[in-house]
Amino acid sequence: MASVADAKTLAPWSEGTLDIHHISTGRGNATLFVLPDGTSLLVDAGAAPQGTVPGATPRPDGSRRPGEWIARYIARTLPRPELDYVVITHFHRDHMGGLTDVTKVIHVGRVLDRGWPDYDYPRPVDAALRTYDNVGHVEAFEAGRNDQIVLQRFPETYPAFEVRNLTRNGEYWTGRGDETRERFPPLEELEPRDDPSENMCSLSFRLRYGPFDYYTGGDLTGIPNVGHPPWQNMEKAIAEIVGPVDVHVVNHHGSIDPASPEFLRALRPRVHIIPSWSPTHPAPSVLKRLLAERAYDGARDVFAVQLREPTKAAIGPRAERVKSDRGHVIVRVSPGGTAYEIFVVSDGDESGEILSEHGPYVP
Repeated sequence: MASVADAKTLAPWSEGTLDIHHISTGRGNATLFVLPDGTSLLVDAGAAPQGTVPGATPRPDGSRRPGEWIARYIARTLPRPELDYVVITHFHRDHMGGLTDVTKVIHVGRVLDRGWPDYDYPRPVDAALRTYDNVGHVEAFEAGRNDQIVLQRFPETYPAFEVRNLTRNGEYWTGRGDETRERFPPLEELEPRDDPSENMCSLSFRLRYGPFDYYTGGDLTGIPNVGHPPWQNMEKAIAEIVGPVDVHVVNHHGSIDPASPEFLRALRPRVHIIPSWSPTHPAPSVLKRLLAERAYDGARDVFAVQLREPTKAAIGPRAERVKSDRGHVIVRVSPGGTAYEIFVVSDGDESGEILSEHGPYVP
């Protein structure tokens, strides 16, 4: 049996390469980006309270809080232990509850969130969820812009790199210039039961590096619950303007409503990544849609950050078609975006051992 010292690990990031680390803590979402010039970005730092979801277990273990594990992952991954950007997709603890532990040890240059400066839409946000320490600057993420998250060191070297902001608080990019539209009706026209949920207000963006495209959107909503108004389907609003992507991070952990048929037809991803951590992630119906050959033409591979045993039992044989059911999922994109690979890395310890390799894929 190979020792830890003999384990194969991922080569360090090198300039021109784009690395995207979907970090597994068992308690929420966290994704670390190392952009082609070394600019760093963390999207979410989740820490769902211990015990709130039966069957959700911490990774690697419970000896540290999720934010502490995330901070350690960042420190051993980045060329230098600081973050240029943090994006908080929305104010739920499984997306931002660990940020304080991260910023205790890692300085953040800029935080982008959906609420700054008033934090009162669609209702006031708990002050404890929007307290940022060791942060240089906080501002509102603005839908439609492509100049908020930019390369900080050598932007002129990588002109084919772009992060396009798609949604914030129901406002969404139209695909023309920086023009946006409102998806949500005015709050005064709504019954209280139809107020936009926190998930519907999620931030989303499309990252483009040459021919490579990547989509992520927090807990953005898809198919509305029975009897709910159709405007609550945020995926439908942005499906066409996102366009085809190579890698699709499944909204809302794959929990019941996302990956709507129109969204899948528009995006046609080669790779789906499910940031799952609870036994309810993904819903059997969502995985069925992701794998459905009639959803869109072409092959597709599905990777789950954590696919719990109760989830596998509920899903049945279809669960065996998931390429990986545990571990950090790392997308490594070649210089210029001409090819990419997927590496699944152990989350049971900090060895960095590669459990499986997939690709190369060609955009």
